[in-house]
Parts: sequence; C-alpha cells; structure tokens
Amino acid sequence: MTEAEIHTISKKYESLRLRDKNREKYLLQSILEHGIREPLQCVQDDGPKYILLDGFKRLRCSYKLNIRMVPIVLLGGDEVSSILHLIRLSIENSLSTLEQAGFVDELHRQYGLTVTDIADRLERSKAWVSVRLGIIGEMSPVVRKEVFSGRFPVRSYMYTLRQFTRVNSIPGKEIDMFVSSVAGKGLSTRDIERLAYGYFRGGERLKRQIEQGNLEWTLRQMKKGEPAYQAEEGLSEAEWSVVRDMELAQKYLSRICYGLSEKELSSKAFHARALLLIEGLFDTVDKFQAQIRRFYDTRAYQGNNQNTV
Repeated sequence: MTEAEIHTISKKYESLRLRDKNREKYLLQSILEHGIREPLQCVQDDGPKYILLDGFKRLRCSYKLNIRMVPIVLLGGDEVSSILHLIRLSIENSLSTLEQAGFVDELHRQYGLTVTDIADRLERSKAWVSVRLGIIGEMSPVVRKEVFSGRFPVRSYMYTLRQFTRVNSIPGKEIDMFVSSVAGKGLSTRDIERLAYGYFRGGERLKRQIEQGNLEWTLRQMKKGEPAYQAEEGLSEAEWSVVRDMELAQKYLSRICYGLSEKELSSKAFHARALLLIEGLFDTVDKFQAQIRRFYDTRAYQGNNQNTV
C-alpha cells in the first residue's frame, strides 16, 4: 500500500460503477470523522499516475473534503489483469451483478477477450460470463447512463423494467423515453413499477401524461382506476386477476433467481430459513410448471387448429 495525490488518479472507469447518493453521504461523514480506512484499488498508468477501479465514492468524498493524499493499492501490472482481479474479489463482496457485467463487457469489447478467455481467467462458467454480457447488451446508452448514475434505481431496472419489456417485446425508443421521464424524480420502486405498467399497457393518454412529467397525477389515476384498464383491454375481472398474478409471479421468480446468485447470502440463519422454504417450494413449483404448460399447450393447439381452418 502507498499514497497518491488525488489529481494523479484517473476516473476512467467511473461510468461502470453504480452511484448511491445516500451511501456516499454517510461515507462522507465517516471519512470526515475517521479518515479513509480502506485503500483505493488502482492500476499503474503511465508515469506517476494511476487508474482507479474501486473506490470512486472515497475519491469523490476526498475532493469534497479537500483531502489531497489518499491510500491506494495496486491490483495488477496492467488493466486487463487488474480488472480480472477486481472481479474475482468482487464475487465475494464488493461489485454488484450489474457492475460485474460492466467490467466483463469492457474486457470483451475493448480488450478483445472472448467469453471462453474471460471464463477461464475468472474460473467461472461460460454461462456466467454470457449472462453478464447479455445484461449489458440489453441496455441502451440512455438506460445505462441513468441506471449507473443512480437516477434510475437498479432494482427497478433488474426486477421490473428488464423483465417487463423482454416479455412484451417493447421497442427500445419507448424504453428510453420511459426511463428518461421517470429518472431522477425520487420515486419508489413500487411507484416506478406502477408507472411502467401505465406507460406500456395503459394507453396513449397515460403514456402522454408520463412523458409530460405529470407523474403524481398518473399515479393517483392508476391507483383508483385499475378497473378501467381491465375493461379497456377487454378482460373480465377473473381474467385481469390471473394476468396480474402471472406478472407478479414472473417478477418475483426473477427476483428470487437473481437474489440467490448473490454471494453475500452466507449466514447460517439465512440458509436454515431458505432451505425450509425451498423444500416447500419444490412441490408448488412442479405443480405450477405442469399447470402453465398444460394451459399453454392446450391454447397453442387450439390456436393452430383455428389458423388451419
């Protein structure tokens, strides 16, 4: 470990790290009281300069507090090996899945490493690498900027927008417009979920109101007007209820799969509780899968017969 002047540290990879204003606010107070406890993780650049890979919140806080010298540690001799080292470390703690995806994409697109190269050097499966490349590949520049800047919550993107738009095959321009319309407004994830449903399924009137920034009005209308939407789509009350339940099932199944992949789920108490719940889910999931498969196969068969008449 050594020290470096903050002006010698490049923020080249800052756009690959998620921002969190609340965490940064608490970190600022902690550094003010106790100093920087953990060194910034860097790679050596030309001359007495460094490229920062981990510690962007600490660096921004240092600028705000006029701290000129900060502790740093070098992760490797070049950018590729340093990024790989950071990802290996992050699998246990620091980087989120989305941040891992950003760095994996950087290795693939900017440094020409293949999926196999990355998988071998990280000692992960090719599927692990492909999933992360897929996550980034689905994000337009607009969406990526708003999510990584912290203006659009990452949970809303991963659990609501990404799943909803993939299933409904929504054009990228509409996704960009929705994200731009609601980003940075301090909305809860629940409100963003409601607005997404209104924007993509609620008709032109709601879409126009959201694009014009009338978000509170739209939320009030949606909270008291769900029966109108089901009538507009020609659904009975029973049909609407099943559609909503299936949308929720899709959302929460995706959330569980994503959550169980996180390495920080390591406490004995969590494992004991989770295993009990999973044992109960096995039978339910089998019945659920059999029922939706039976429904799908029956309706698909009927549809094909009607098309051939």
